[in-house]
Order: sequence, then C-alpha cells, then structure tokens
Amino acid sequence: MQMKIEKQHVRVKIRTETSIVIGTVHTLVNGRLSDYITSQRNRFIPVTDAEVHYIEGSKKDLEDNKVKRLVVFINVEKIEMIEYL
Repeated sequence: MQMKIEKQHVRVKIRTETSIVIGTVHTLVNGRLSDYITSQRNRFIPVTDAEVHYIEGSKKDLEDNKVKRLVVFINVEKIEMIEYL
C-alpha cells in the first residue's frame, strides 16, 4: 500500500539577499504557505520550474543574471520576502 499526501502547486516570487526566484512551491492542500515554510525541519524548501534572477552585483561571474532550473532549494532563513503570483 502506497501512501500519498496531496499537494497543491503555488506560484510564488521569493526574494533573498542575492536573488529573486519565481517558481512553484508544493504545499499541503488548503495549507498556508507561511505554515509550510516555518515547519521545514531541514530548513530548505524546493522550488520547481524555477527562474532565478540574480540581483545586480551578487553574481559578477555570470554572463546573464537569469537562469532557469527544474528545481532549486532555498534556505528559509535567507528569505526576505515571499509573495503569491
């Protein structure tokens, strides 16, 4: 028997000190995003279908300040702002 926890896909914009990430966070159905973030024991949240925009001056070694990734993991202690899209 396989147990499955239903998740909802929430589009968000997350700002950290070095980047802005636009992507999808997977939370419990009818759960609050803030509860999901504060409950993370490992302190990292996965963001899927992520578009990462580096803030000017934070990543000088990149030719382009924007990259796309299937998944990125964000340290919740580094989140400065999060908003629903």
